[in-house]
Amino acid sequence: MLFTVADAQTSGISRGVLRGTQYRRVLGSVYVDGKIPVTPRLQAEAALLLTPEAVASHQTALSLWTANDHPDDVVHVTVQRDPHRSLPRVNGLRVHEVRRLDRALRAGLPLTPPERTFLDLAPYCDLTKLVAAGDSLVRRTDVRPHHLVDAVAAAIGVRGVRLAREAAGFVRGGVDSPMESLLRLLIVFGGLPEPEIGYVITDTAGGWLAKPDLSYPQIKLAIEYDGRHHLVDARQWRQDIRRRENLEREGWLVRVFTAYDLLNIPHTVVGRIAEDLHTRHHPRLAA
Repeated sequence: MLFTVADAQTSGISRGVLRGTQYRRVLGSVYVDGKIPVTPRLQAEAALLLTPEAVASHQTALSLWTANDHPDDVVHVTVQRDPHRSLPRVNGLRVHEVRRLDRALRAGLPLTPPERTFLDLAPYCDLTKLVAAGDSLVRRTDVRPHHLVDAVAAAIGVRGVRLAREAAGFVRGGVDSPMESLLRLLIVFGGLPEPEIGYVITDTAGGWLAKPDLSYPQIKLAIEYDGRHHLVDARQWRQDIRRRENLEREGWLVRVFTAYDLLNIPHTVVGRIAEDLHTRHHPRLAA
């Protein structure tokens, strides 16, 4: 599928043809058929073609572990340090060097294990983004939050390890998206009690009603992040309305926040939830 400029010349494909629409540059001198979309996996395969002894790492490894289909501006790989080896210098490719290379396989592709990926991301993330990355790794892999805590606790002399240790303490299981991670962290960093994730709500007869993103079951307060799916899925939108009506019938208050709320007016998100906690007499906030 992938081929280099040298492969193309051997096959009689000129540079002029490569610059046309029939082929697409993936990374550096690596090309692919123009009909094939560029994904993080294809980018990683191209990077490993240029650095055969490397593993995909950092944001590239995160995309592969979490099944993110959006290509990255920079492809990251890591190699074991070797002073006798020259590393490729290619636009859009970042080659990292380490003394000891941690390696795992995902669908036949070598990449850093989830714990190492989390640690590698620390120098390039703030606390919120690193926690969201950890939440995603926990959701998509076999790694659990305590595995991340143990891994970063054992790391010594690694750049970003202090942030990684702090972030690992906030990583939780059951989080569906980075925006849900952000919503939870806004609440916690705002000084409010940490809500439960994925609590299953039942009616008085024990029937399943809902599993909101976040909730305070003691006071029947449900908090949800609403993405844009309702704009393209009318059936889902109607189901969401009915579900919220059923919750309200059982005495639950449902608070819904959008990306605009979280990214542009986060203080109002915390303020509204704080008011709800006081109004509904949350035990931690009771006078």
